[in-house]
Amino acid sequence: MNTVQGGWDIYDRWLSDPRVQFHPEPRNVDAAFRHATAPFAAQRASKWIGDCYLLAFAKDIEATLVTFDRALLGLARKQNCAAIIPS
Repeated sequence: MNTVQGGWDIYDRWLSDPRVQFHPEPRNVDAAFRHATAPFAAQRASKWIGDCYLLAFAKDIEATLVTFDRALLGLARKQNCAAIIPS
């Protein structure tokens, strides 16, 4: 059963992993965000807005985007952003 507490427990384990780092929002993330949303410019706003922000953030700080979303993984690869789906 998935619970909020279970989510926090996973988050806490994740934070203790030395490979995990937090970064402040990059100063120039707006330009990367605009670039990431460009393929969707004529479409109605959707969940892609949030996905594109995550993509822009990861790309701007040269991080690997970790996602369970195969569509986001595909978009990241199209935009030359390092991305993986954890196994």
